[in-house]
Amino acid sequence: MRRILNNLLISMLFTGVFSADAGDLNDKWSLLCKTGDISYCNLIGRNYLSTKHYREAFSVYKRACQKNNAESCASLGYLYMNGLGTHKSIRKAKDLLSKSCTLKYGEGCYNLASLYENDFEFEQYRSHAFEYYEKGCEFGNADSCLNLGIFYSEGKSVKADFSKASKYLDLACSGKVGFGCFLSGELNSGEFERHHDYEKALDSYLKACELSVAEGCSSLGLMYEEGKVEEPDLEMAAAYYSIACRLKDPNGCYYLAMAKENGQGVPKEKLTAKTLYKTACNLGQFSACQN
Repeated sequence: MRRILNNLLISMLFTGVFSADAGDLNDKWSLLCKTGDISYCNLIGRNYLSTKHYREAFSVYKRACQKNNAESCASLGYLYMNGLGTHKSIRKAKDLLSKSCTLKYGEGCYNLASLYENDFEFEQYRSHAFEYYEKGCEFGNADSCLNLGIFYSEGKSVKADFSKASKYLDLACSGKVGFGCFLSGELNSGEFERHHDYEKALDSYLKACELSVAEGCSSLGLMYEEGKVEEPDLEMAAAYYSIACRLKDPNGCYYLAMAKENGQGVPKEKLTAKTLYKTACNLGQFSACQN
């Protein structure tokens, strides 16, 4: 019954029954937070963060973390890590992220692993990063799954393992991490090993492209151009090169320029091709600079 009442209250707030402005909304959420409904502490904390009211966010998250709310502990750790609303303390950030991870909050595990992997203050703990990425992935954090996939594909901190790399990259991709989809495509197109599963690679590149990962669109175009799954389809290839170029991928612009120059899948337009070569060059595709 209480959950139904809370959901009704949120609905009324957002549909304007109370004609609440942002200040009124914060006041109502603050009251609910102070009276013990921790979920509202996270709502108001996020609202304070989005408006850069860091001191207020710090106060709210501290209260909720003391009551063992995992998300609030992770957010409090973020504030300490960046010195927002409080003094900067990497040590306190580490302790709070550790608490959040112990409470099975995946993002807390991910941030703790990142701290261990990248912060020089915790260089002695670097070997523990893998452990916390594992926990983060287990608790539903897709970015943690991505990093595990990278570790296994590169043999970083663990023995290289294609099947495990594929498993974790697919989990990241399922969690809408576009770069995970792209790396899954790379893995299955033979970029890391001699393993080829072109149908899966095509599907992974497509998902990456749909998530606006420009390299995924370029790689998808190449697969269509080279006929890796079916007969070559130059029109489809050019279409994906065009998407990649709009997303500022230098290779996408370069491949589209070549298609325009030679009339492959698109009408031959040498002036447009010249412009695209220049765009690709400016984006860092050095071969394009020679055209």
